[in-house]
Amino acid sequence: MKKIQSIIAIVLTLSLVALASFSSGACKGGAPQIIQKVVFQPSENLETLRLSLQFAPSIQTNLQGAFTLKDYGYLFINPYTETAPFEIGFEMNTSVFNEQEYVHIGGTTVLPNGMPIGIPYALAEIRGTHPISDKFDLIGYVDVLHTSWIGIATMFSFIDPKYFPPGLSITQQFLYNNQGAPGAIAAVFGPVVNEAGEILKMGGIAFFANVRQLVAMYPPKDTSQRGELALYPSNELIIQGPQAAKYENNPKALLRIQNNLIRGLNQQR
Repeated sequence: MKKIQSIIAIVLTLSLVALASFSSGACKGGAPQIIQKVVFQPSENLETLRLSLQFAPSIQTNLQGAFTLKDYGYLFINPYTETAPFEIGFEMNTSVFNEQEYVHIGGTTVLPNGMPIGIPYALAEIRGTHPISDKFDLIGYVDVLHTSWIGIATMFSFIDPKYFPPGLSITQQFLYNNQGAPGAIAAVFGPVVNEAGEILKMGGIAFFANVRQLVAMYPPKDTSQRGELALYPSNELIIQGPQAAKYENNPKALLRIQNNLIRGLNQQR
């Protein structure tokens, strides 16, 4: 069990970083950023960890809330302040992998809007009885069968078709191993709408990481980074959905989506 616990400590450090490349790497030439960095803070014994996706100073929303996963820890959204960035993440005990109740929860291989996550098997999807608020909700993912992946999805009510194309997902995979398998995955995903244009599911942001694959990364060779590790993104994007062709190799269209997300987040006050 100690090995599993140490494995998870790296889990989402890298997974959250993936989204950052959509905000900073996909649109250059002074385009505003969405994601600044990922900060990973493990305990000394690697049994608990805090991982946060920190947004750029241009994102000044005051969204705030949390969703607990039994006694293992919680997912959170923390607001922007003058001394801290807006952030999404979790603080968790690594023994969450051993929760037998999650074995019986229905598994999924897709994001909330139906686009593939990019993981070849299902993860337990943990939802609350009611949304956290009328502005956002949080979903947890735990790979209890393979004890490899952990993830989180944040769903925002403002992400309607005018902010993000329905059914679209913009995903990044990174930290590939020698077999070409990703160590982490992150995505921005659009809403699900019916023929009348009514929103059935909110769009949002999700991230996942293969903790077994990433465990070798910690502790880092640079001893100055032990205790807290900051990670920054690469640039490759995977675009999926009915309108994917419209946005592939189209930086202007991607920039419009990015600006919509910035505007939408900043209106949540």
